Amino acid sequence: MDQIPLNTHYDSEADVFSAWTCQPDEVVCVEPVEGIVLRMDANTDELVGYTIIDFRARFRGADVEAISLPIIGAKALLPLRAQLRMLREAETVAA
Repeated sequence: MDQIPLNTHYDSEADVFSAWTCQPDEVVCVEPVEGIVLRMDANTDELVGYTIIDFRARFRGADVEAISLPIIGAKALLPLRAQLRMLREAETVAA
């Protein structure tokens, strides 16, 4: 089974996390829940990425393994969970 690489970026100043597989020429953005934006390829309707606004605030204290997002598969959530773990470790060290 081929695995599609998932790119990620976290902007700590804006508290915004993004993950994407590709950057198609045309995208349609859908916000199924306030602050969670899904990026869909406008030509194929394929999910190509997502953005989470107020990332740390939204998931503060949440069980990292139990996090889910609308129509996002479990494998696509692995970078999100890894980012949350990393941030929590950094907070623990800083405390």
